[in-house]
Amino acid sequence: MANVTYTVPSKNGSYDGDMVVKQYTSMTIDAGDTVTVDHPCRGMFILVQGDCTINGTLSILGKGAGTNPGSANASDNNPVSGSGLKFGFLKTGSSESLTQANTLLNGCGNDARSVIANFENLSSNGIIKTISQQGQNGGAGRSGVGEGNNGSSGSNSGNTLSSGGGGGGGSYNATSGAGSYGSCFVGGSGGGGADNTATAFNATSFGRAGGNSNGHGGDTSTGGAGNPNGTNSSPSIRANDTSPNGGGGLIVLVVGGNLTIGSGGKITAEGQAVDTSQRGAPGSGGSSGGGCILLAHRGTYSNSGTVTADGGSYVNAGFGYGGQGGDGGNGSVHTVKIN
Repeated sequence: MANVTYTVPSKNGSYDGDMVVKQYTSMTIDAGDTVTVDHPCRGMFILVQGDCTINGTLSILGKGAGTNPGSANASDNNPVSGSGLKFGFLKTGSSESLTQANTLLNGCGNDARSVIANFENLSSNGIIKTISQQGQNGGAGRSGVGEGNNGSSGSNSGNTLSSGGGGGGGSYNATSGAGSYGSCFVGGSGGGGADNTATAFNATSFGRAGGNSNGHGGDTSTGGAGNPNGTNSSPSIRANDTSPNGGGGLIVLVVGGNLTIGSGGKITAEGQAVDTSQRGAPGSGGSSGGGCILLAHRGTYSNSGTVTADGGSYVNAGFGYGGQGGDGGNGSVHTVKIN
């Protein structure tokens, strides 16, 4: 397939939309091509009956939905369960049981609920992968002069996936804002940076707005990455804030045949990195957290490329005076062999 940008159904404002669901008999992403979405959303759920080969990029980088999963805002008008999203698969040697039902993907939209209800029930013969409703904690703010604290990371082991927290803002003789936790749909947002005795703002929970920055005098720090990114509360001659929107999203890829990721192939649910290298702000906002990737395959799994849900990491070309923003925490990447 060539470059493909899926249209997100049931868009809700600028930073939310239903889960994108796609089904294929086989799937190949060619080298140099990218498959992504046109709007922040509640994830990509892709089912491939046969083989799946990725030589290009499957991406939901910075495209996670900035929304409270406990609110009924998707097309199905249900909140996500407090126990998270659940995906159950038949697996030799596993002994979990699960009755498949559309309620397992409440809050993801009508399409996703319809598909999951058709999965085969588990009776002491399967494995359940859970994506936590709430992601990992964001990094704390900082007083004085110092780099922002990094967001906490999810686990790549066990059966629970969670998104990474947003990085705390950096501080230069001031007090920066804290990063936030994300959700099952998105990594956490970054806290605002601060300089010159000012106090910046915390990021909003569930990967929503990044924290606004604050400063006095000729330099003003940047806001944190988020949905939307934080802005400058005290504009100045250096108020060209370049913090990015978004956090890492959610990808669930279920393959009935072989899953092959070539040497140039990439699956990414990374967070966004704050870049103030062209401005030299004395305290930058935090980067956003990584999302979650769940890969389930019946056939062989071969990965010569990259599968990453890393958090965003501050980009600087040697300009800053100090107080760079904290990195976003890494999300979770799980791969499971199923029957």
